[in-house]
Amino acid sequence: MSISKVGGKMKILYMTMMYPVPGCPQKGVFCHEQVKALIHEGVEVDVIVPLPFYDDEYETDTWIFEGVKIRYIKYFKIPGTIGFQYIGKYLYLALKKAKIDFKKYDILHADAPLPAGDAIRRISKEYHIPYVIHGHGLDVFFSNSYREAKNCKKITEICIKVYEEADAVAGVSQKVLNCIKQRVDISSKGYVIYNGVDTEKFLPIEHENKKLELISIGNLIPLKGHKYTILAIKKLVEAGYDNVHLRIFGRGEQETELVQLVQKIKMENYVQFMGYVQYEQVAKALQMSDIFILPSYYEALGCVYLEAMACGIPVIGCKENGIDEIIKDGEDGYLIQGKSVESIVESIKKMLENRRYKVMGVQARKHVEEKYSWRSSAQSLIKLYRNIIG
Repeated sequence: MSISKVGGKMKILYMTMMYPVPGCPQKGVFCHEQVKALIHEGVEVDVIVPLPFYDDEYETDTWIFEGVKIRYIKYFKIPGTIGFQYIGKYLYLALKKAKIDFKKYDILHADAPLPAGDAIRRISKEYHIPYVIHGHGLDVFFSNSYREAKNCKKITEICIKVYEEADAVAGVSQKVLNCIKQRVDISSKGYVIYNGVDTEKFLPIEHENKKLELISIGNLIPLKGHKYTILAIKKLVEAGYDNVHLRIFGRGEQETELVQLVQKIKMENYVQFMGYVQYEQVAKALQMSDIFILPSYYEALGCVYLEAMACGIPVIGCKENGIDEIIKDGEDGYLIQGKSVESIVESIKKMLENRRYKVMGVQARKHVEEKYSWRSSAQSLIKLYRNIIG
């Protein structure tokens, strides 16, 4: 019998590919923040981060980061999609070789169906320990990422099996759970566990800008919708709203294209590319801004919206994405149709009326404090754990 079942701490094995490494401490920081919150709530958590054997990102076996001990385990994986459906099995074998004492855990927690989920599923069967699969993205069966791969069908079948056999399935939004429900009946075991935000790190500060400072933070890839934000700035300026300035933080495959677009439409004085930003600098960048815009049209949730709201600035996000479960349209931000330049323009105009963005920013901070701290997220997850332990 485990300690938790006789009144001690609940013990969780938390396995994820999305977790900080020394060279990139902001990688998967949302998982790390959740683990810290769980520990703060009295849960004992061991973190395992699987790495392909050829990954030289970090060679040491363990690392203690902000009080959390992380163990890195290398497993066999061929680069690319060849044999991808087997990586859960390969990770399982690597875990067995590592001689981990699985019997001490009450719950096994994996962040995705492959490789962690399938490995956890096999361990669960062997040791009779319940397991949770936690979906952080919309491609819940990898059927989009690997749709061109010959083994896509087999990959999807493994993912389905992992969800079917799980004792509970968590999603960072109802949108994520709905994606899973399209192929697997999780009606009796699906839980929405929203990500949170550190409201002590991300908080408002008094500032007054000479221009309306707009900010966007996200990878420079098509689905983030940066192109539509840039075109919206062009329309605002043409309409006489020329006292605006947009800073875009991020790097990605679309960077050259977006820079050229700004040059083509002669918006160099209004749009500034800031490049990659360290996570510890994100709060400062948000605190000095007035409105956050990220018209991403394929988003499971988006922690950066919560971080912006926590800093007391209203946000603009897309309908029919995870964030539309959080933004109160017209109160602490606006929800727009994806790929709609006009919607972005109209939303900014509304916020400018009588400096309405100031009032909306106060509401945004209040909303996040009430419902979306990391403590709230951890408490929801603990409730899930207790439900499946019985």
